[in-house]
Amino acid sequence: MRNESYKRSMKTITGRRETALREAEERTTKVCLQVPRIREIQNQLQQTGGKIAKAVFSKQDSRTQIEQIMLDNIRLQQEQRQLLEASGYPTDYLEIEYFCRFCEDTGYWQGHQCECLKKLIAENNALEFNRGSSLSLASFDSFSLDYYPEGDSLHAASSHRIMTEILEFCQTYAARFQKNASSVLMMGDTGLGKTHLSLAIAGDIMKRGYTVLYVSAPDLFRKLQNEYYGRGDQGISMMDTILSADLVIIDDLGAEIENQFNTASLYNIVNTKLNAKQPVIINTNLVPKELERRYSSRVASRLMTMYQCLKFVGKDIRLIKLKNGES
Repeated sequence: MRNESYKRSMKTITGRRETALREAEERTTKVCLQVPRIREIQNQLQQTGGKIAKAVFSKQDSRTQIEQIMLDNIRLQQEQRQLLEASGYPTDYLEIEYFCRFCEDTGYWQGHQCECLKKLIAENNALEFNRGSSLSLASFDSFSLDYYPEGDSLHAASSHRIMTEILEFCQTYAARFQKNASSVLMMGDTGLGKTHLSLAIAGDIMKRGYTVLYVSAPDLFRKLQNEYYGRGDQGISMMDTILSADLVIIDDLGAEIENQFNTASLYNIVNTKLNAKQPVIINTNLVPKELERRYSSRVASRLMTMYQCLKFVGKDIRLIKLKNGES
């Protein structure tokens, strides 16, 4: 999977470079038709490398020759800027507008993978992880408050009100989502709609071009552990994929095997994303005391105080649907 992510990412970067070069050439052609002198200047500038090489191997004072070549180069560039400005163009109109100014859309900078390539690989990894999820199967429209009837009792009315407020919060969260949005902890018994609403948020913000990584806690920690012990795929790490995603959704926290590695990994994810001001949505059936016992007070404290906590209530919708013969 990592190799395929790399290939897709490099294809994107190569496309960016080809587009940048083509657009620069189109701008140059357009301007040179209006101002032929600029084409002459361009041709002279392109000969700079050859002139310097010739000067280096000449028997005369190469240093003086190179200095003169560079002065001529500067003079030509200045003349070009003046001609562009006089013709109503920005002075940098002919420069190549690369997507990434560091690697100039090659994918590599200073002998290493550029951050733009790493980000693309991580995004493609996230898309690959999401293929096996139910991202396209849940929406706000398909979330029904009918399973939380108001009824006559105080408890029923309260449950309906709470779930109405949670639905409205999630809709607003998705509509106003930004890369520095708050993190959310969805708590409550199984079958109350935590997964449904987190997937609905993911679906909405992905339509707006944001990158979402949706992963179940057991799958997440298994991948992290395989990488730690050298059993994972070669390439960018799962943590890099997590850090690159605009939103990370960890579903069913607490369903994974309980051990020190998973506890440390969760702390690392929570702490790192908070420090980077990057949002995470975590769904769990665990109550606060269980979170503290299982993952330590440090993790529980961060989840309960630095995340927006949504406490789901009601009856297991799956059981209600089963009882009613619904699919």
